[in-house]
Amino acid sequence: MTAGRRQGILPSMNGRIILGIAAFLVLTACQSAGQLEQKPPTWTARYQAPWEPMANCIVARSQTPLVAVTPTFSAGRAQIITKNPAGGVLGTFDVRQVSGGATEVAYRSIYGGPDTDAGGGARNIADRCARP
Repeated sequence: MTAGRRQGILPSMNGRIILGIAAFLVLTACQSAGQLEQKPPTWTARYQAPWEPMANCIVARSQTPLVAVTPTFSAGRAQIITKNPAGGVLGTFDVRQVSGGATEVAYRSIYGGPDTDAGGGARNIADRCARP
């Protein structure tokens, strides 16, 4: 293969990669938090931890350079929405106070429902936030 031939392949490959990334961002941007709330949770867990510190910890640990976090707090509960840089919803945490001072966390992911392995990173965040 000659150098001239290789130069023609690289721009073509870069264009396909950029197009693939753009398509992914458009697809994830189409999902709203309201639409995601209509789906069953990817996972649900109950923790022996107070709900408000747990929700604040989830907010802090979910924030990364590529993930924006929007929390909404109300009496005894919080909804935490994670979004990609294009503004598309990636997932939602629903954190609520339950009896006995426990906290229930339900997570919904755009990547899959209850019969998938989606949301593993979110589960790790919640598990770590429940530890003293």
